[in-house]
Amino acid sequence: MSELAIYKERIREIAPQIITETARLNQDGLLNDIVIVNDKIIFRFSKRDFYFKNLREEGELLRLLRPYLTLQIPEPFYVDDEAMAYRLIPGETLRRDVLMKLPEADQQAIADQLAQFFKELHGIPVGEITDFQIPLADALMKYEGWVQVYQRIQEKVFPLLQPHQRDWARAHFEPYLADKKNFEYELKMVDTDVPPYHILFDNQTRRINGIIDFGCAGLGDPAIDFGVILYHYGESFLERFYRVYPEAEVYRKRARFYAGAHEIRWLLAGIERNENLWFAVHIGSAKDMKYY
Repeated sequence: MSELAIYKERIREIAPQIITETARLNQDGLLNDIVIVNDKIIFRFSKRDFYFKNLREEGELLRLLRPYLTLQIPEPFYVDDEAMAYRLIPGETLRRDVLMKLPEADQQAIADQLAQFFKELHGIPVGEITDFQIPLADALMKYEGWVQVYQRIQEKVFPLLQPHQRDWARAHFEPYLADKKNFEYELKMVDTDVPPYHILFDNQTRRINGIIDFGCAGLGDPAIDFGVILYHYGESFLERFYRVYPEAEVYRKRARFYAGAHEIRWLLAGIERNENLWFAVHIGSAKDMKYY
């Protein structure tokens, strides 16, 4: 039996009321397989055992976030440990090359949408939420965590690098790690994982339709969100956010650190997981980052 056939059987168990006319399997995700039913409904299935525990938690988090966010996010009608189902939010990956070819006004409008999304997300009054234990974001690491990561990078990644690349890594990590105050911040609600393939773009309206995949969301450092944007779209695009979210500028220094560490951390993950896919997952990202 094919994987798609196995998933279709599971879908019949989850939603017997749905008549499956078409079903397409997408296995491009790192952590989930996706089945798109009738071009209208998403069924998401965990690929790895360690991720199963997060889907039910993610469903609760989506329920919590929805009243605070303007952009569409998934609204699951079914969640268990290993599966989630919700109506499809239409749109395509917001690739940087697509974004940069748009007229100036459209680029700014898209930046305004993303800035408003992060402003709303970071502004959620987490201290007032008592009916759900908000998890720590997967990407959350304090000083000790980054020290350990850098040690593993030196041990496992440095042997693969050219001398000038090792020099770059030392210059990026060591001055920042020399001051523990660089890792002091107030915990806020963050996503930590808004790459282009989680941003659904409408080519007709030239606007964002929604944001998907909140499996890494939780309490963390808002600078991580801006680091992801900076890495994928560049600092010149991130600067557009300040019109709607001027407070975001205070996170710029840490965002640069996170963005600079992004590729080498993924390389480390690929080595430690022995999965080549992780080595190339972010090819095509932006490189314009300021260092003043």
